[in-house]
Parts: sequence; C-alpha cells; structure tokens
Amino acid sequence: MKNLFFAFVIILGLSSCAKELDTATKNNSKWVLTEWPGRIMPTAAQATLNISEGNKIGGKAFCNTYGGNASFNGNSIQFSQLFSTKMFCNELAEAETKFTADLQSVNSGSVAGGKLSLMKDGQVLMVFSKAE
Repeated sequence: MKNLFFAFVIILGLSSCAKELDTATKNNSKWVLTEWPGRIMPTAAQATLNISEGNKIGGKAFCNTYGGNASFNGNSIQFSQLFSTKMFCNELAEAETKFTADLQSVNSGSVAGGKLSLMKDGQVLMVFSKAE
C-alpha cells in the first residue's frame, strides 16, 4: 500500500510539471527547433515556431517563412492553413518539406522544462526550445 501511494505521488508530481499547451504557448511565445527525432536537421539554418495571440503561427522553415493557424484544446493541438514563401533553397528543400509535413501532422504536445514537444499519436515529432 505504501508503494502504491508513493507511485501515485510521483505520477502526480511529474504530471504537474507539464503545462497545458493553451496556457503555456499562446501568449506570444517563440521557439527554436532543437530536436527532430528520425530526421536530419540542417546545420546551416534554423527552424522556428512563433505562436501569437489569436491562434496564429509563423516562423522559419529553414529557408522560407511560413504562417498559419493553430487550434488548442488542452494538450491537443492542430496546425492548419499553412502557407509559405516560395524561395528555392536547394540544400534545404528536403528538410523544409519534411518540417512542414511534420507540423501539419501534429495532434498533441506538451511543455516542460522550457521545451515544447510536438507529437502525433503520442510519438514525438519535434522538440522546440524556448527562444531567448
């Protein structure tokens, strides 16, 4: 019984570290992509995600700038109506295509320790660190 209580306290403590996306990210937050599991991240450029009031997003997809909408419901998040500039950047084109595809497939996320993890069906697709 003591072990069960201890496990419950640990789970409760860990769950309180992750903040809901709607309160932690919607207030003009800026993020930089720092981890991209299963993908090769270009070293010559950065990808960013800026979330502003009114559920608008924007940023840099390594080469081109992009924008769109975000909808939040607890830890569920979806990006829609994405658009971008159309500059040709040969060395970054593949990474940029994968980046925007991953953004469009995101359906949940969490914020903990200054990091925003974006996931699809529980699998981490991207991890952003809070921009300075």
